Amino acid sequence: MGKLLSLLARDDSNCCSSPRYDIFLDFENAAPTDTERDVYEEVQRVLFNSDKILEEIQCYKGAGKEIREAIADPSTITQERAWRAVKPLVDKLLRFYNHSLELQRVSHFINKESLL
Repeated sequence: MGKLLSLLARDDSNCCSSPRYDIFLDFENAAPTDTERDVYEEVQRVLFNSDKILEEIQCYKGAGKEIREAIADPSTITQERAWRAVKPLVDKLLRFYNHSLELQRVSHFINKESLL
C-alpha cells in the first residue's frame, strides 16, 4: 500500500525520482473478487442502515425536560410522562449501540482481509 501511495505522490519537480505514472483508481465501480464477496456482502448489510442511524443520532433530543419535571414533582403523572419519553429513547440508544458493535465486528473482517 505504501508503494502504491508513493507512486501516486510523485511530482515532476524531483529530477531524481522515478517517472510519474498516470493511474486511475475507480473506487465507485470497483467490484469484489470471489474471495472477497462474503466480506463485501456482510459489510454492505451492516452499512445499509448507517445513514439512517447517523441521521437519528444527529437529531437526538433526549428527554431532559420530562426527567427534570418528574424529579421536581414526583407524581405518578409526571413519572409516567417521563417514562413514555425515555423508553423510546432507550430503545433507540440500544439500536445505536448494537449498530456500533456490528461496525466493530465487520471492521475486524476488513482488517483481517487486508492483511491477507
